[in-house]
Amino acid sequence: MGWKDIWITMTINSLNYGTIDDLIQEWKGVVNKIGFQFHTPFVKGDPLWLPFGQERNKVVDKLIALREEYPGFVINSKKQLALMKGNWGGIGTTPVQCPSWAILSFDHMGREKKPCCIGSADSKSLKPICEDCGLGCYSVLVANGITR
Repeated sequence: MGWKDIWITMTINSLNYGTIDDLIQEWKGVVNKIGFQFHTPFVKGDPLWLPFGQERNKVVDKLIALREEYPGFVINSKKQLALMKGNWGGIGTTPVQCPSWAILSFDHMGREKKPCCIGSADSKSLKPICEDCGLGCYSVLVANGITR
């Protein structure tokens, strides 16, 4: 398998959202696909979270435009990206519309991670804030109509 058989994912946060164009230029022709998702915080006030609102909407609109500019390279669908402008699946740390049940995730000990793939099997650990989620793996399912 060569590099052309591999795709990468960028997790966008408040520090790196201005580097999307640079990342595409660096990896176009090296890998055959790129996906995008947003950082999901585990605590309110997480400085890496890019809050819902005007700046995040601009980033999502840019990703949608890049999808048009680089067809077949940006793998997120327009509908999936549009979902990332706002809360699409949770209240607090509880998934509501999110089909977290569709992807079973386990830690290194074989214990199921809760409430989703970025959570933990340890019930005492911090949980991702579902109402601020930006994960591509779940938003693609919602965009395609997979909900409870």
